[in-house]
Amino acid sequence: MPRRRGQFALLGIIIFAALILLAAHRRDPEPAYMIQRGQMQSAQLVNLARACMAVGCNNATLATLVQDLLNRNASSQLYMFPITNAYYTYRTSTNRYENYTFFTIQTLRGPETVTVAVSAQSGSTLNTFSKSYHGVTYILKNTTLTYCHVYASPFFPLQPGSPSCPISLSLTGIVYCPRIYDPNGIAEVKLLDPRTCTWAVAVPGNYTLRDEFYVPVKVVVRG
Repeated sequence: MPRRRGQFALLGIIIFAALILLAAHRRDPEPAYMIQRGQMQSAQLVNLARACMAVGCNNATLATLVQDLLNRNASSQLYMFPITNAYYTYRTSTNRYENYTFFTIQTLRGPETVTVAVSAQSGSTLNTFSKSYHGVTYILKNTTLTYCHVYASPFFPLQPGSPSCPISLSLTGIVYCPRIYDPNGIAEVKLLDPRTCTWAVAVPGNYTLRDEFYVPVKVVVRG
């Protein structure tokens, strides 16, 4: 019996020592933080492109806005990838007006492109009617307008079921249908189909509306 009691005592000492060692090496779980700078930077560049178009974009204005963003990155530690190039252009046709802003960023995978495309495509004139506004009579022409934004970035996930956007350049990205309005109050606008970003608009000839980001929306009257 004394020998068995000694064995139990030894076993107890071993278990106690193991518990002490386990407690000494035990660490509470610590949260891990990861900066999603690719998505954040792409979103910042989308906002920058829209701001440029809202004030009448050209490459000099775009360069100034990019430099402001880089200065903010340096002072506020936004952890942005380097922006190696920024370029703005537009395309026009008989019934379409498109704006494109391209940014090249140097990621860990190499140079990658963030593109912001804005497209306004007008239909044919359907009919006309008169409208009095602030004592002035306007002849408004009814037409349809397809207006959409496309935001393409390697960091933006594809959005199943997104609206369609008829643009000349082949892009895969997020399609957004901004609200449009007339800051002058003369034209009339009504959303027809959010799946195709199609609006019914009534304008007094070739006319410029604005979207919710104050980007110009050019309507070309045909017929």
